[in-house]
Amino acid sequence: MGRIRDDLKYGKKAEAIVKPILETKFGDLTQDPNPYANFDFFNEKYCVEHKQRNIPFGRYDSLMFDCVKYQKYLKLREQGKRCFIVWSLADGKYIWEFEDQFRGDDAVFYEQVKSINRVSHTQVTDVVHVFNEYIQKFDEFII
Repeated sequence: MGRIRDDLKYGKKAEAIVKPILETKFGDLTQDPNPYANFDFFNEKYCVEHKQRNIPFGRYDSLMFDCVKYQKYLKLREQGKRCFIVWSLADGKYIWEFEDQFRGDDAVFYEQVKSINRVSHTQVTDVVHVFNEYIQKFDEFII
């Protein structure tokens, strides 16, 4: 259980650092106080999830996130919100905008029952992989 608290503390620290950078693209953002929220930041137009990973872009053919975030996006788009995920990697920040991806195109794929080693336990979750060619550098992305 201590490892989960460490993960949450690490994530919140990274969010505090990245918030001003995100606001250069998205305007003023509110940080969700719930450590288990599907999206870390939001305002009237946007929801943004942030992931901190200590790997360089391109180490793998895709980057991933929990499928529940995609399911939450499906509800948020009905409210007219645009949703994004930003990965802070070892070599920079990268961004992808959520879309109706599971319609047969090849931008993403869904993987069931991914085991994630959390040191103190193994977490089983459904994940979405976004292929690298659909992910953009944050600094080059235009909303």
